Amino acid sequence: MITRLVYLAGPISGLTYKEARYGWRQKFSELMPEHIECLSPMRNTEDLSLKKKLDIKGYATNPLHTPAGITTRDYNDVKLCDVMVACFLESDGSRSLGTAAEFGYAWALQKPIVVIGKEDDEHIKHGMLARMRGFLVDNVEEGAEIVKSLLTTGV
Repeated sequence: MITRLVYLAGPISGLTYKEARYGWRQKFSELMPEHIECLSPMRNTEDLSLKKKLDIKGYATNPLHTPAGITTRDYNDVKLCDVMVACFLESDGSRSLGTAAEFGYAWALQKPIVVIGKEDDEHIKHGMLARMRGFLVDNVEEGAEIVKSLLTTGV
């Protein structure tokens, strides 16, 4: 079977390293069958593990963690993926402009977007983001089932 890719978007700023790296992203990844692999924006970020809270300013200590590096990597991940999942369950409530940009990438590249979150969340209610999403569910397990259905072949 062909390996398929899912990009795991969602707010990172304001979270601890552990929340951003593992949290819902790890749970989602564990729910995927062998032929579906996840691309996390938090992979290979061990050097950020000592930060108390992550922020959107970037970190000049590593080219991958500068604003240009983050933007380039995230765009490339969305370009490579078959589906984008954006989870807002662990958001600190602040706007996530990075996730909004990822919505734009996915929409322009014609990638299906699965959103995990509460319907009354301000992120999710935004008119443009609501228009771009293909699916809205309120838990990681349902999101995983939709992705498996989209990316698994069969009759």
